[in-house]
Amino acid sequence: MIDLQRNVLVWLTAPGWDRVLASDWNVQALSILHHWALRALPLVVCRQRVENSPPTISLGLPAPSVWDRRKLALEVTPIEVGRVGRFPSFEQFEQFQQFKQLESCEAFIAAINEIRFNDPGFEGSIQVYGSFGWETLTGMSYVRPSSDLDLRVEVPDHETAAAVARALNALQLPMRVDGELAFPDGSAIAWREYLQWVEGKVDRMLVKSRTSVGFIA
Repeated sequence: MIDLQRNVLVWLTAPGWDRVLASDWNVQALSILHHWALRALPLVVCRQRVENSPPTISLGLPAPSVWDRRKLALEVTPIEVGRVGRFPSFEQFEQFQQFKQLESCEAFIAAINEIRFNDPGFEGSIQVYGSFGWETLTGMSYVRPSSDLDLRVEVPDHETAAAVARALNALQLPMRVDGELAFPDGSAIAWREYLQWVEGKVDRMLVKSRTSVGFIA
């Protein structure tokens, strides 16, 4: 089975879409799925069901506001995955153009570059997911005035994670900045919660993995 971690994007093959569309969906769900299939839009890997037999991949499709933000859950086989990819990077983010001249953005990028310089293992992948990410991918309406900017930063270790969390905490944009730190083993922790743990304000953190959710001290 393909070892896909949470928040990885997958594009289905044509036969994969044919099988999905032939399943038992109501009218609204079919409308969403037909739109996705015709435009070859991606789905996102979510927490996996370990009891699946034969093995399948659990995927999610969060629909835009035109479909009442409905969330669909799908199960596909590995052979139905045509390719994989990531959410747009912070640099590719279409809204980034209006923020990159802000002093806070410049300071954030400088801080990330400093982390890269001091930690050769940190490639600094920063992806925009959530409402802003899906709007960028699809061109459809997801973002609301209350929407957070969700950033996913891949970090090699806890020392780097702490530095990245501090840099994120200093990033001030017109919207709230949220998101997670993703570790090499596939586990992820909300960066705000991680920062509280580093600062000794909490004694445990909620950790999400490919197949589970739990606390660590």
